[in-house]
Amino acid sequence: MVNRSPGGRRLPAHHAVLGKHPGRTMGYEVLRSSLPGDRAGDYLWRAAATGAPEGRDPEGALPWRVFLAASDTRPTPACARVETSWDGTTDGTGAPGYTWQLALFDWPDVSDTALTWTGIDRALSALPTGGPGGEEPAAVTVPETSAAELAALVDELGFPWAAGVAALLLDGRQVALTPSPGRPLPDVAERVRVLDAICSLLPYACRSWLSAATWTGQADHDLRLFFAPAVRQGQSTAVYGGAPPPGPRGDAARGYLRGLLALRAKSGDTHGLVRHLLAATGPATPAPEPYGTLKALREADLLDTVVEEIGAGAGEPAEVARVLQRHPADSLDDRRLAVLTGYLVAHVREARAGALLAAQWSGRLCALLVAQVLAAGDPARSFERAQRYLGVVHAEVEPHRPGSFAELFHALLDAPSPPEDWAGSLIYMAEDQWGRATDRADRLLLGDEAVARTWLRYLLKNRRRSLQPLARLVRRAHGEGSPAATPGWLRFAAVLLGGDAEATTARDAADFAEVSDQGWRTTLDIAREQRRPEALRAMWPGLWRAARSDRTLGEAVARLVPADGRHDGSLAADADLFCAATGTGGPGMPRLAQLSEKGQLPAYVAALINRCASDGELRRLAVDALLAGPPGPRGWQVTEQLAAAVPGAFLGLVCDTVHDRLTGRGRPLADLDVPPYLMRHVAARYDLGWLRPVGEFRRAAESGAPYEELARLLLEAGVPVRLPAQLLAAVAGWTVTEGPGGLEQVARAMDAAAPGSPGLRLYGALTRDDRHPGLRERLTEHSRHQRAWHEAVLAELWHRRPGTPPAAVPAAEGERPGLFRKMGRVVPGRRR
Repeated sequence: MVNRSPGGRRLPAHHAVLGKHPGRTMGYEVLRSSLPGDRAGDYLWRAAATGAPEGRDPEGALPWRVFLAASDTRPTPACARVETSWDGTTDGTGAPGYTWQLALFDWPDVSDTALTWTGIDRALSALPTGGPGGEEPAAVTVPETSAAELAALVDELGFPWAAGVAALLLDGRQVALTPSPGRPLPDVAERVRVLDAICSLLPYACRSWLSAATWTGQADHDLRLFFAPAVRQGQSTAVYGGAPPPGPRGDAARGYLRGLLALRAKSGDTHGLVRHLLAATGPATPAPEPYGTLKALREADLLDTVVEEIGAGAGEPAEVARVLQRHPADSLDDRRLAVLTGYLVAHVREARAGALLAAQWSGRLCALLVAQVLAAGDPARSFERAQRYLGVVHAEVEPHRPGSFAELFHALLDAPSPPEDWAGSLIYMAEDQWGRATDRADRLLLGDEAVARTWLRYLLKNRRRSLQPLARLVRRAHGEGSPAATPGWLRFAAVLLGGDAEATTARDAADFAEVSDQGWRTTLDIAREQRRPEALRAMWPGLWRAARSDRTLGEAVARLVPADGRHDGSLAADADLFCAATGTGGPGMPRLAQLSEKGQLPAYVAALINRCASDGELRRLAVDALLAGPPGPRGWQVTEQLAAAVPGAFLGLVCDTVHDRLTGRGRPLADLDVPPYLMRHVAARYDLGWLRPVGEFRRAAESGAPYEELARLLLEAGVPVRLPAQLLAAVAGWTVTEGPGGLEQVARAMDAAAPGSPGLRLYGALTRDDRHPGLRERLTEHSRHQRAWHEAVLAELWHRRPGTPPAAVPAAEGERPGLFRKMGRVVPGRRR
């Protein structure tokens, strides 16, 4: 058991003696030991192998002291001291009888307290002559040797010299410390201190394989560091008091020497370096293990070493965590703290250092992180770094240090020179990625238009967007301010989320939708998802501007306001007009046909008037849509009201469209479908003079007017041979339907009403070309039947004899014209 006492550490020390009994001639043997088996012999014989004293070698005078640790035969380390001495006795041959006294401390006892050879030597030298005895370990109080004492001796020896010797040991060499000409070696106790001082420039754990001696003879031995009169073959030499020895051969040993010299040059403090290396007590390593030793040396300047590694693009997260554990944030300057914490934040999950960062958290650290974000370079890199830092603080630091996220978040928002679009981007990211919203961020969105536009742009661009943040801002604006003080984009957002559609304007909708390239389409999608088709009213003007370059927006409007749905009049008009203007869906105004409730049609017309009154292109598109198919009574009604409300231009467009359709350009339109008021305007055009008589004839025919009325209309239209082709086509069509007899009656009425046989000439006009195929044959067949009938009647009336067929008695030629003239007169009245 190790006990601490005011004078040092009280440790159990095993002991043994190698020697001869006085007067005996036999060889040396272990005379007594508290160690089991031959363990004591291994250490004693290794010490005895260093040679025997010679009288001509005054510097090698007894006592010799050897310090041993592990060896090939005893790989488990220990800390042993063997002292070679002569007590004046001789053996049976008269030769001096030497003794080797062993004191052995178990390695865990000495390494746990980093006891030095100097302290052990002082403790054992203070014991009574002969040392401990008996078969049990003896308790020895070992004084501690201060790092300051050893460091002072290193500086006295010369730091480069002592470091060079230590590096040779790390290179696996045997190093002989040889005398300098004209300079005596120190006494034995001082030599122990020199050996200790040299080894203090290696990690303490190296003593698990180091061995040293205050003097050795010319015998072969395996000790690492020793004083000797001269160097032997295979050994390296370092002249005591001379220049530094030649450098080591191995890369690791050379690197270690460079590191020692650099640390000493950097700090000028040998004491701190020695103190650090004495504290490097474990684990014990094989002899020698240079790369492990390099790691221990690295620990002496861990802070700056890690900072330099990070600067070189290397660095290890676990090492940075160790540095911050060893050096609290308040002990570091801004440069080192910024480098270390910036790196650790970037790799915190690898180092599992959230609690450590939380412990280091302060306003100063927060400011340094903000500075690092701003120093990243371009805005994209700055934003990426801000995102990473905030994510780490949210996930790793906030659980240990509540409020740290908000502190960093607000510091970034308040950054003196943030990149463009900085605040809005950060606010959206914080809530979208981590669900972090703050009162301060909300106030910034409500009060700064530029920040709000950036935030809204991110919202609209995000396909997996949540509208909860938007709803929260709407509630807050409604609860804290007047509608007039609410930003326009937020007033429109309120409509999208269920508010009164009358509380917003087209400018508000544009402020909302025009923050991004696809903003109008996204806004339409949101309105559809929220089932708010009435939002289209405010969107219409801006949406129509956008549709000039993107006609596919009509598809989104059609989804928002389906053609087969039930909508109020104004909304139906807006959707019909927009879809027609963008060429979406079928022809016409399909939502107009769905209006059923009272008051919907006036609202529909009013909405169209509002859209078309000042936009010529929309007027044209509205006319095209209203007249795209058979308008029907409701369509003509809307057209008439629009013509009345937007005089001149609108009526002209309507007349142009009707004109085109009646003359074969575009889909055919039945002239009977054209309202009389409109027919008057259209018929006034120079090439549509035929339209009025055609319309009048067709309406009269459709209404079952008497033949005399039809005859009058034809006579008023002009001479039959110069009647408009359209009118002749109408008469031909009517004849096909009514039959040749009807035409005959009309022709007779015309002949009766006007001279020159216009009725007969009508037949010629109808059949003078092939525009009415089959008509000539039908009329000819009818006339032949009529002729046969009349000839039979004449025969019966004038020339019949009993038994004579009526056809055999033809009428006199002179009588026929008068007869036909009489028969051609018809009795006025409706046709049968």
